[in-house]
Amino acid sequence: MELRRRETGESFDLVDGMVFGRLDSCKVKVDDGSISRRHAEVKQAGRAFELVDLGSSNGIFQNGQRKPRFLLRSGDLVTLGAVAFDAIDQGSGAAPKGELEVEEVVASAPAASTSAPASSVSETERTRARLRRDMTGDGRSSGLGDLGQQPLATQLLIFAVGLGVMCGVVVGIRYLAGSL
Repeated sequence: MELRRRETGESFDLVDGMVFGRLDSCKVKVDDGSISRRHAEVKQAGRAFELVDLGSSNGIFQNGQRKPRFLLRSGDLVTLGAVAFDAIDQGSGAAPKGELEVEEVVASAPAASTSAPASSVSETERTRARLRRDMTGDGRSSGLGDLGQQPLATQLLIFAVGLGVMCGVVVGIRYLAGSL
């Protein structure tokens, strides 16, 4: 079993104890603001693999549903924060379902027939397409993310700047009050 990152196409063969996160010490370093320093860990459960959230702020998702832990299946859309991966069984060699946008799936579906339902796209494929649009849209935050995930030096700097702004506002108000 492997996870393939959708944005870059990088593939990661899963092994027991593999950790995904922003830290250099993580087996898979994912440099994205939505990923915690230690975001998720892979646990081997017999012949299967389980993905476990390590208390991340933005969570782990299986096919669009947030879960604290789940067994990986071939074809799953796995999302860590805002980073999407496809779960692929190396034995099958088949591309995971959900690679096409919903519009492409609908366009490639046969013309409406009397025996087939009007919607030939499964709910899972619709959810995957919506998640892909959400993750690649302009709505993604480019800020600092969760302040608790930032290094201590950054936290102290932000605190000092905030304190300085507050003091400046107080001094400005006092100055204006005294000049009126």
